Amino acid sequence: MTKMNMVWIAVASLLHPKIESNLFVRKPEIESKVRELFNVTITPVMIDKHLVNSEDRQADPNNPSRGGSRNRYLVRGAYDNFRLYKQSDSESDAWDKTGPTCPDSKSIDPEYEYLVTWYERMYVNS
Repeated sequence: MTKMNMVWIAVASLLHPKIESNLFVRKPEIESKVRELFNVTITPVMIDKHLVNSEDRQADPNNPSRGGSRNRYLVRGAYDNFRLYKQSDSESDAWDKTGPTCPDSKSIDPEYEYLVTWYERMYVNS
């Protein structure tokens, strides 16, 4: 499982089962949850830049089709708080942020598939 997917699972597990748009989690909570669930650490840039929908993709200047993540897993709120992406957030998508908003359920451990189901059925369009 990728670290990007681990971050998504951590945020989803901190928010589940709530769907309100005004619920955010702090970056230290995300980092702690990733350590708790997967016993790994993540680089701060993954939360701050790579997975945030409003942050431009950090492409290779010599080959713009390469580099950086197109994933739109997170939305940044005030005071560097984060929540999962919702369809209504598409208006604030940055340059070339056209990727997925959650992991494919086949690419994560089966014990977390319920989070993808919850996200797709209840959260993303709420």
